[in-house]
Formats: sequence, structure tokens, C-alpha cells
Amino acid sequence: MKRKSTICVITSSRADYSHLYPLMIRLKESKKLILKTVVTGMHLLKEYGETYKLIKRDKFKIDARIDSRQKDTKKSSVLSGVSIQIGQYDKLIKLRPDAVVILGDRYDIYSFALICHIYRIPIIHLHGGETTTGAIDNEIRDSISLFSTIHFVAHKLFSEKLTKLGINKKNIFNYETLALEHIKSIRKMSKQNILAKMNLREFSEYILVCVHPETASNDTKPPITFILDALEEFKDYAIIFTGVNSDTEASFIRQSILRFCKKHNRCKYVESAGRDLYINLLRNASVIVGNSSSGIIEAPYLKTPTVNVGKRQNGRPMASSILSVDVDKENIKKSIKKVISKQSVIKYNNVFYKSGKTSEKIVKKIEEQFYK
Repeated sequence: MKRKSTICVITSSRADYSHLYPLMIRLKESKKLILKTVVTGMHLLKEYGETYKLIKRDKFKIDARIDSRQKDTKKSSVLSGVSIQIGQYDKLIKLRPDAVVILGDRYDIYSFALICHIYRIPIIHLHGGETTTGAIDNEIRDSISLFSTIHFVAHKLFSEKLTKLGINKKNIFNYETLALEHIKSIRKMSKQNILAKMNLREFSEYILVCVHPETASNDTKPPITFILDALEEFKDYAIIFTGVNSDTEASFIRQSILRFCKKHNRCKYVESAGRDLYINLLRNASVIVGNSSSGIIEAPYLKTPTVNVGKRQNGRPMASSILSVDVDKENIKKSIKKVISKQSVIKYNNVFYKSGKTSEKIVKKIEEQFYK
């Protein structure tokens, strides 16, 4: 009789969990696999909303918590957090995984890729082969890909990059992206309901802002400074900011946003919106401004225009609804004006990220590979 295989999913933030959610549901339902869940990174940090509670709310058992105890976003604290994670390697090993699922490129999941590589535990990597030259995530992503056994990519372009890295194409599967799969099942909220929820009832439109550090840049003045300066002019729009990740210099971005919100009562800061609210925030926004991957992946799918600022997402394929601009106040302002004044003629062509039974295909392939 065949033994069920244990598949361990590592999740470090609300962002990767929103992608992993549909896959985790199918892994949990599989009759051939056992799902184990490890939470780490931002999930366990109070200042980022203790988002591991979202996982518990969704009725997934948390089998291990590996706290990085990251104190702040200084480079030394990031490295210390990674070291602390690696020091708790035994928590992962005790779960006796037959394979480990890792999504993307974060430094707080890289620790687990290294543990798995040393212990010869197969890694199932999602969203490899992508390029983001404005963030250190770019090299981390490629490194995780080189450690990995099976690769589920979101586009044929990413398959091609992995083969150039020397990865056997027989181990690469283009099943599109998990990021879009769960959107179809999320209950829609109206724009009016969102504005009421944010206590912004006096406004009829809002701009969504999502900004993270450009970790590969040495610029002394980060994009948030120019974005906030540009937003001063749009007084007829409410502005909703989402939480910043735990990358280096993220504290500066958060504090700048909080000061801006204190100065303007038309602004709201949401530390962790959660999967359903964030998608509805994005769906109903007049535009998303910043440098988040959600402006590149989810926004075109939801037919929300994007003003992509700076270099963080450089290298990703861009849909025609994305306006990429340099870090400059006037350029950012002109692009926002262009988008909100001509929304009716914005074309949503060349949408590179799509979804089609992605989690179902991934689980079927995992069962083929590990249920023997």
C-alpha cells in the first residue's frame, strides 16, 4: 500500500499566502498527500499585523512557527533574522517533509531553501524565472530556482529563463499563476462600501498606493518621497495606502506614509488588508500607484490601471494598462492624471499573467512526482 506523501508549505507573509491559499486548499483535500504548514517572517511580527491569524481563520493547521525575531528593517537585522531562522532548522526537519513548497523570492524564505538543499529535501518552486532588477529578490529567486527540483512558472518566458540557468526543461511546468485563481471566488464589494469601510464616505473615487523599498538601489531619496509629493495635487480623491513589507529601509516608507496620513484626512493606511479586502481595494481603485507586483500581475486582470514607479519591477513583462515612470514628481503626477482622465480608453492588452485551473494542475503533478 502506498504511503501518503507529506508536502510542507512555507509562508512568510500575507502576500505569498494570498497566492498559496488555493493550492493549500487542494493539498489539504488530496487523498494522496498530507499538507503541513510552516509560518515564518512577517506573519509572526506584531508590527505587520500578525497575519498568521488569517491562516488559522481559514482553518489550516499551523504545524510549525519559525520566528525570525527581526527587530527592524536594517540590513544587520535582516541578516540576524535569517540566521535565527536557520538556527531553528530542526522544526522543519521534524515534520519529515517529502517535499517543500516555496513561492517566489523573499529573503525570509531563502533560509528554508538553504535548509532543504543541505538536507536534500526536494523543493517545489513557484514563480521562478521572473526578473525584478530593482530588488535583491531577483538574485534570491534565481538561487532558489537552482536549489529546486520542480518548477511551476507563470509564463513561457519564465520557462525560457530557467532553461538558460541550466535547469532541465522536463522539470519546468507552465501552469500560469496562482495569484489570479482565488480572485474568482472572492465576494465583490462596491466602491461605496469600501469607502464607507475606510471612513471616506465623502469621496466617490480613490487612489490605491502600494510602495516597497527598492532594495537593489543605492538612491538616497526613495520613491515614496516623490510619490507623496505628487499625490498632494489630487485633492478630490481619497488615498488608501497598504502596508509595507519588511525589506531594508521599509521603516522610512511606513513613517513617511503615516506622517502624510496624519496631515491629510482623505488618507487611510491599512497595515494588512487581508486577501479579500485587498483584491476589492484593487478592483475598485481609479489607479494603483507604486511598485508592488500586484500592480503588474493582479491589476491588469482586474482592469485597474497601474502607475508603476521606479525600478523595483524592472524586468517583468508589462501589460498595456501599466504606465512605468521614473522616480520623479512631475512624471508621476502626469501619469496619474493621464490614467484617471482617460480611463475609458485604457487598453488591457498583452496581459501576461493568467490563470486556468492552476492549483488543480500543480497538485496533480505533485501527486505524480511524490506519491509512489
